[in-house]
Amino acid sequence: MAREIDKLSARAVATPTKPGRHSDGGGLYLIVDPSGAKRWLFIYRRDGKQKEMGLGGLMSVSLAEAHR
Repeated sequence: MAREIDKLSARAVATPTKPGRHSDGGGLYLIVDPSGAKRWLFIYRRDGKQKEMGLGGLMSVSLAEAHR
């Protein structure tokens, strides 16, 4: 079964959500801190190890830019 991608909408990203990781599929996550700050995180595997790459805060990086 294929993974669902682009699960988050621009509206869902803009409105306040509960703290935690919110998956958009394909390894892209919107992280919401308890303070309400939002940032993008990409999780991937390289050489058998899980790696994390921060893409930036929601004010600097839009949903469309995070998908690229």
